[in-house]
Amino acid sequence: MEEPPQITEERPAEDVDVPAVSEEITEQHGKANAAAYLLPLLLCVFLFAGFVSEPVKNKKFPGQDPKEDVTENQDKTPKVNFSALLAAEEFSKNLRDTIYTADNLWLEFRIDQQRLYVHYRDGRTITYPVSSGIPGAHKSVDSRPGLFAIFHMNEAHKSSQFQSQLNYFMAFNMGVGFHGLPGTGYYVHLGVRPSSHGCIRMRNEDVRELFRQCKIGTLVLSHKGRTNRVIAFAPEGFKNDGEYTKDDYINMLAYNLGSIMEGKYFINPPKRFIIDGTVIPKSGVNVLSTADIPEKQMLPFAVARFDIRSDLLKDSRFVLTSEIKEPNRLNENFGVAGEDSISTGSVQLAVGPDMIKKYVYNPLGILPYFPPNR
Repeated sequence: MEEPPQITEERPAEDVDVPAVSEEITEQHGKANAAAYLLPLLLCVFLFAGFVSEPVKNKKFPGQDPKEDVTENQDKTPKVNFSALLAAEEFSKNLRDTIYTADNLWLEFRIDQQRLYVHYRDGRTITYPVSSGIPGAHKSVDSRPGLFAIFHMNEAHKSSQFQSQLNYFMAFNMGVGFHGLPGTGYYVHLGVRPSSHGCIRMRNEDVRELFRQCKIGTLVLSHKGRTNRVIAFAPEGFKNDGEYTKDDYINMLAYNLGSIMEGKYFINPPKRFIIDGTVIPKSGVNVLSTADIPEKQMLPFAVARFDIRSDLLKDSRFVLTSEIKEPNRLNENFGVAGEDSISTGSVQLAVGPDMIKKYVYNPLGILPYFPPNR
């Protein structure tokens, strides 16, 4: 006997707020739609920001570490590379005509400091107090700047002018030289002020030690704090290109300093050579102690052009030519007159008598001679 089907009683569901559910569903759909629009917008913003900031990241300012973060200056003023301008100016200010020596020492006489510096090849520098000539005194000459070399040495020299004994006399500027005197009374002036008639007085023990180290041809650079010529030790193994005559040395001295003072250091590169101190005039070589180096040196350049020529032997009618003239035509290339081109021995430079007079001869001239006292 079949049992009658059971009837399940359906209970009414719990009360549900239909309007609230609808609002919640609508809010969720709204948030989803907002997110769908917001994500592309943010992506566009990030891409635009990266595009704008990329040049700022790659931009490097002089003197900054590439690893450092660089922020963009809000100032829209055009940026000038002052570092490059400063480098050019500093290069010109520090540019000097370098005189190379193969000796183990050279002397630097600082007139303004009343001191003598002895520079050694091994890097040592020894200084001695000295006393030079009194400017304007009776029968006295003032110490003057210049590049000199010792040309006479005498342990016991007799002064023909003052009939006095000069110990360990080393002449480098005509009748002017380093020496000591009998006694020690003059020591109080050494390193303090000028006190001589022109010579460079030193303590006897100092000048005796220096006398034993120097030789004929030892270079002496005399200046008052400014000089456009400096002395340096030639690198080990460096040799001159050939045997130079005295005129060759004079021409190269004029050429090197002239190229710097005329702003043609890069156009007329200096000739590197070891100077022979015995060829330096007894009156000295000009160091242009009061002249200023040009603020900028000219850069070399060449202008090329195409000339159309009829050439029956070649297919091409375009021939590349240059404005630079033939290498052997130094007069036209360097802008000097024909009579100013000097070729001596193995050295051929665009140097004339005027350049030698201006850049080699000491402009102070010959020292006055005072006859002996009678």
